[in-house]
This record gives sequence, C-alpha cells and structure tokens, in this order.
Amino acid sequence: MMQKNTKKIGDGKRVINFLKPHKKWVFADSFVIALSQVCAALIPTLGTGWLIDHIIPNHDNALLWGLMWLLVIAAILDLILMVIDEYFCHHIAKSVTNWQKLRLFKHLQILPYSYFHQSKSGELLARVSDDPDTLHNFLAWEGSTFMASVQGVFIYSIVLLWINPYLMITSVVLGVLFYWTSNKVGARTRIASAKARTEASRYLERLRESVTGIQLSRILGATDYEIQSVADIRKSFMKESIIELKARMQSIVVIGSYNGFALAAVYFISVLLISNDQITTGQMYTAGGLVTIAANEIQRMLRNWLSVRRTGPALDRSEKLLAEEVSEFEVQEGEKLNSVNGLIEFKEVKFAYPTKEEFVLNGLSFHVKPGEAVAVVGPSGAGKSTIVDLLLGFYPLNNGTIEVDGLPIEKANAKWIRDAISFVSQDVQLRNGSLADNIRIGNEMVTDDEMIQALKDSGLSDYLNSLPEGLESSIGERGALLSGGQKQRLSLARALVKNSPILILDEASSALDPITELQINEAIQKRKSKQSVIVISHRLSTVLTADRIVVLENGKVVEEGTHHSLLEKDGVYSRLFKREAETGENVISVS
Repeated sequence: MMQKNTKKIGDGKRVINFLKPHKKWVFADSFVIALSQVCAALIPTLGTGWLIDHIIPNHDNALLWGLMWLLVIAAILDLILMVIDEYFCHHIAKSVTNWQKLRLFKHLQILPYSYFHQSKSGELLARVSDDPDTLHNFLAWEGSTFMASVQGVFIYSIVLLWINPYLMITSVVLGVLFYWTSNKVGARTRIASAKARTEASRYLERLRESVTGIQLSRILGATDYEIQSVADIRKSFMKESIIELKARMQSIVVIGSYNGFALAAVYFISVLLISNDQITTGQMYTAGGLVTIAANEIQRMLRNWLSVRRTGPALDRSEKLLAEEVSEFEVQEGEKLNSVNGLIEFKEVKFAYPTKEEFVLNGLSFHVKPGEAVAVVGPSGAGKSTIVDLLLGFYPLNNGTIEVDGLPIEKANAKWIRDAISFVSQDVQLRNGSLADNIRIGNEMVTDDEMIQALKDSGLSDYLNSLPEGLESSIGERGALLSGGQKQRLSLARALVKNSPILILDEASSALDPITELQINEAIQKRKSKQSVIVISHRLSTVLTADRIVVLENGKVVEEGTHHSLLEKDGVYSRLFKREAETGENVISVS
C-alpha cells in the first residue's frame, strides 16, 4: 500500500493553502475590502479631524458642504462594496468546500477495502461532509471580516504613523500584546472544539444506526434502550460543548478589554504630544477614532482567529483521512485485455485477512472455463465471501495468483477487472430512486427495452406491470418499498444488464420461492454460453444445475466433479448432501 507523508502546519497557513488556487478571487476581494475600509472608516475619521482643525475655526461652509457630500458618497459606495465582497467570499467558500469534499470522496474510493470494515460510517460521513462545511462557514462568514480587520489595522497604522510615530508604536505594542494573550487562551478553545466534534461524530453514527435499524429495535422491544443510548451521547456532547463555550467566553473577555486600554493609552500620549505642539486637537480626535476602530477590528480579528482555531480540528481530521494508506491496486494503471473470454484460475492461493493470522484460503486451486457454470460449496465458514473479494481485487494475496484469461489480478487495471464481472449478493445494496436508476448502475447506456427484459428474466415482470409509473417508480430508501425477494431479483436484473463475461451469484436466490428461482435459473442457463458463472449457494436446486461442483474444506479444494460423481465418492459433498436430506438443514453453503 502507498502512504502520503503530511507535515503538520499551523491552522492559519492551512486555510491560506486552501485559498491559493483561488488567488485571483482573493486579490479582487482584498481590493474591494480595502476600498470599503477607506469609505467606511478612514474618510469619516479624517473628516472629523479636518472639521475640528479647519472647518469650524474658519467657518468654511463651502468646505463643510464638500465634506458632507464626500461622506454621503463614501457611505453609498461602501454599501455597494459590501455586496460585492459578500458575493466574492461566498464564491470562494463554495469553491473551496466543493473541491475539498470531492477530494475526500475521491480518496475514499482508493482506500483499502479493509479500511471500511475498521471505520464507522457515521464518522466517515462527518469527515467528508461536516468537516468541509466547517471550513465553508469560516470562509463565507468570518473570512471576509478577518481579512477586512487585517487590512483595516494595517491602513489605520499607516495613518497613525503619518500623524505621529509614537501613536502608531503605542497601538502596535498593545495589539501584539493582546494578540499573544488571545492566542494562548485560544489554544484551549481549539482542544475543547476537537472534543466537541468527536462527540458530534459519535452522535451522528449512533443516530444512523438507530434510524436504519428501527425495525430491529422495535422487534426486540429495545426502543427505550435506543432512546437512552442516544440521550447519553447527547449528554456527553452537551458537556463538551459547554466546556468549549466557557473557553470561548474567556477568550472574548480578554479580547473585549483591548478597546478601553488602547483608547486610554492613545489619548494619554496625544495629550502629551499636544502640549509639545507635535499634533493638533483634530489629529488627536482622528487618532482616537482610528484607534477605536482599529481596536474593534482587532477584537473581530481575534474572535475570527478563534474560529480558525475551531476549524483546526476539522482540518486535522480531513488530513488524517487523506494520509491513510491507499490501495496500490486501486491507483495503479494496470493491464487490460482487449476482450474477456471468462477463464478464471485460482493457483495455490493463500490468504489471511489483515487483522487475523489464520489463513482462510490455504493453497486453493481451481478454475472456471469460459461459458462454464461452477458451483462452490463446502462447510460453513470455508471462505464464501473471500473468493469473491479476492477475485474483485479487494485484498492483496499472501501467496499464489488469481488469473482472468491468463492475466494476474494484481497486475490488472481495477476498473477493467470489475467491468468484466457481474456480481449478485445476498446482501443487496440499493439506492433511493427508481427501478431504472438502480438498474442503470450496472450499465448507464442500457435501454428501456433491455431493462424490461432483464426484469422479466429476473422474475419482476408482474411487479413492473403493476406499477403506474413503470421503470420510473420509486423503490424507497435502500429499497424499502420492496420485499426481500424483490430486492434480490432487482439486484439480479442489474447484473444481467451489465452483461459481463463473468457472473458471480453469492446466495443470490436465498429469498426467492422455488418457482421464481426456477425461472431465474432458466434465464441464467440461456446466458451461460456467453458467461462464465460462479454459483455460491446452500440450495441444492441451484447446485444441481452447475456443470461442475468444487468442494472446499479448510481453505482447499478437497473434491471436484458433477453432482452424481461426487455422491459416488462418498466424501465431504456426499456427507453434506445426506445430512441435508435427512435433517432438512442447509449445511451446504458458500465457501
């Protein structure tokens, strides 16, 4: 597997890195914000100083009218600039968030199959959806004010330097002091925010489990247990949220005290400078106004910086996901054959799951010829899912090879090998949408006539004819409007329209009645000459129609032949067959 190395960087720098691809928009917004600062703050404060020093003493009405019109124009222009700024910020935020969500989702597609068995779906959903939204909220609503505050403080500092260097130095020293203090307090906010987000992920995962398993909880009479379980997690979440709120309040108290200290210090210095004829009274009021505005900007900037710190844990989790080792098989270019005949060969395959030491398959060897139907049976736990998982390239082999038309799976292109296989599982996975939507997953170019024929071959023609909207009828979330048998038949129809050279049926008829199963077997038999078929089933009716039966035990092939030849051997298959005949139990199962 391949792993990406990531170097830990600060929260602010990480946010800047997200903005780099959109630097043209950022520069344009920065220019708009700078003009807005001039119109909203700089012109009024400088105008106040000019009013005190020149207009009032000289009774200059013409200059007064000019100043009034300048203030009106500046106010109107500021409103226009605010609208433009908001548009720019939301455009940047949506672009960054969309890119990040797609980036995380694409990375999920190339992670090892084992990663999903070890991770909770609720947490993964939070990583891909909620965490990027945290970044979006900052960029859309607080990023603009943060940028405006930084630019404003810079502009006001330049004007203070022009009025008198001592005023600028005083303001900068106080600003640095309060920034340092706030940053220390903000670190506690970051830690508290990370814990609160962890509890939020736990709640999302538990809520998903409860909603999807509501039928089971009602059957077991566990509704009260479910409510209490969710309530406990919410209680823990509230506890961490209160801790985060307290940390934020401490930061706000520290930030809020800056205004008074800064204004008092500037007026004190200004009085000394006036007494030495270094500045005028109007300049003192201008400086006081600028410092008051700058203090407010610094407060906003520090509050927004706390938001950056709260965004940090979300970025940490995103980077952790992106740093997960990817599957080499998923990312390699791999080899492709021009066509697939359907020859499948397992050669001395040894395999143990990543979290276990014991081999599930231990020297497994068998083959499936093009156009042949092979049933794989054996005692329960002999490796039924494993054969399918390995053929689809979900796990790397410990030893041996699996070949399709002579091409080893580990050297093949992942999409090519999966395009060559149609798979129907007992665990049917359907999506919220129509019948057609779920069938098209197998073949986007399929026509309506082909879908109708596939539904007929899978025993769903009567159901289709009963629907007023036909193929466009909704099946509900995860096929909630379908019975278990209908779900399996729809899954089979999806596999049939894919029309791959290889068809794998993994307990695909477990929820079907005998008549429907017979109809489906007949449809598969018609296609058999065009497809290699691997059947994994505990039903003898399915096994009996196979050209050949492969019997597994302890991860190896122990018997191979037709139904009658295996019965004559009086081996593993014969014992399983006789036991099922005597007890009626399904003892022959997938391996």
